[in-house]
Amino acid sequence: MDYLHALNTIARPIRAADFPRSLQPLHQLLAVLNYPQKACPAVVVAGSVGKGTIAHQVASLLNSSQSVVPRVGLYTSPHLHIFRERFAINGTLISQQTFAEAMTTIQTAVARTPHRYSTFELATALALWWFREEKVDIAIMEIGIGGRDDAVNVVPNQLALITPIEREHAVMLGGTLSSIAAHKAGIIQPEGFALSAPQSTEVTAVLQQEAAARHAHLTILPAEELALAAGSNLIERRIIPSFSLPESIPPVHLPGRMEQITLNGKTILIDGAHTHRSAQRLRRTIDQRWPEQPIRIIIGILKDKPLTEFIPAFDHPRFRLVLTQTSGHRPLPPAQFPQPLPLDSSSLPTDPDMNHALLAAVESAEEVII
Repeated sequence: MDYLHALNTIARPIRAADFPRSLQPLHQLLAVLNYPQKACPAVVVAGSVGKGTIAHQVASLLNSSQSVVPRVGLYTSPHLHIFRERFAINGTLISQQTFAEAMTTIQTAVARTPHRYSTFELATALALWWFREEKVDIAIMEIGIGGRDDAVNVVPNQLALITPIEREHAVMLGGTLSSIAAHKAGIIQPEGFALSAPQSTEVTAVLQQEAAARHAHLTILPAEELALAAGSNLIERRIIPSFSLPESIPPVHLPGRMEQITLNGKTILIDGAHTHRSAQRLRRTIDQRWPEQPIRIIIGILKDKPLTEFIPAFDHPRFRLVLTQTSGHRPLPPAQFPQPLPLDSSSLPTDPDMNHALLAAVESAEEVII
């Protein structure tokens, strides 16, 4: 199997109707692969926002010059530029050749089960198989959607990290904040250890109930301390060898997260904000960097995202909002945007053609584009 064939093999549509899905099919596949999820200790990260950043921060910490952890695996999602971004060891992505070889092995195992697997299930199996083959010392693994029924939760983690939980994936996770939190709390292991960023009262109660039911240890601490606290926890419990932790974690700059580029003399900020609070954070960043300039904001959103909760953060006369249709198979077309949208000050044209919306922005009078 060559690399492009491997990509075509792993690609599957995401359907809300397929979720939640039992973890039993993936457990069967991993049994055929001789249980790679048990090959090394793992840290599993769940939450609504910031989980990719925290996963990268923990991996960076364990890869640091002070660390005595030789091989650190990192599995994250989604990818932005290439699918192989999801799989890394010590910061180096899986090669095309190894990816293709791994998919050949995975597909051979799939043929020995009666199930059809999603992209994320196959990718998770691939990551676990690769980490075992490469003898990684610890794996940092990011949950895809939710937690309890997410493919990554086949891993018996030694530490669960939970970033801020907000209302998202409502169709898939039950619609209420409590039901969403209950899904994400599912990564807490029996008698395990969990570290959480501060949460709302409603979410905190759910996490505490889950921890109590599983006789697990739950600690809530500032979000900016999660990565260092994870390192301390793993050292204290001798999951990894002891080493000198830095006083702070250097910032991790990930593509598509407040990523600033220049194109044709224009400043473009790219961000994947998709919840009410992440919209507010993006707005604060805009106001700090460009407090007075007219700004064009191009928004494409998926069907399961709360547009009416997201968009009011950008209701200001100096913002020109353009609603477009994002790529992929789950976009919310402009014709289906809820009406009326809760805006008082912003103009709000729609452009169903995303490429046209982007090209028009580059040629527009605004010098800053979000």
